[in-house]
Amino acid sequence: MRLLSAMLLPVFLALTTMAAAGQARITRIEFAPATLEEGGGVWIALVGTGHCTYGLDFGDGESTRRTADLPDRIRHVYTDDKAYDIVATPEAPCEGVARARLDVRAINQGIWSVTVEAAGTTDMPEVIVNIEGKGTCTVLIDFGDGKSEKFEGALPAKVRHTYASTGRYDLHVRTEAPCRGEARLQVDVK
Repeated sequence: MRLLSAMLLPVFLALTTMAAAGQARITRIEFAPATLEEGGGVWIALVGTGHCTYGLDFGDGESTRRTADLPDRIRHVYTDDKAYDIVATPEAPCEGVARARLDVRAINQGIWSVTVEAAGTTDMPEVIVNIEGKGTCTVLIDFGDGKSEKFEGALPAKVRHTYASTGRYDLHVRTEAPCRGEARLQVDVK
């Protein structure tokens, strides 16, 4: 009986290892801008599951080979403003070739991201909208409560807003030409 148990354990471990390895898969590629503090460029995220070794072709003549648990992300800086075809090719036993097109256009004037934080300075629910970007722009802010504001000035900027009551609001921030960029987020006011 002991001999049988000892023989089954390596078979069970091998089957478990093969099953776990078979689940490793790249499902898609996602992008996000990297801030200036992070070194600029673009964050490229490989979404999937499991432990993968893969080749990543950035589409600009550069590539890298990585081994990581998915999801994984890497920062890359593109030198030209154009479209790039990015391809992630896994090595066996990982599966799932992922392809995506990234249109890189430098934002000389516009917004990159928007965050919201509680202001906490009044009895009413007040927030500070942080608009990250560059240049002098006209920014339209729809606070999602029926009120909006037009901001004209240098970016980055902070704009305060007081909501009449608590709740969930859809904030929409966009620029007017020649600036570029827009952002939408849900704001939970408590």
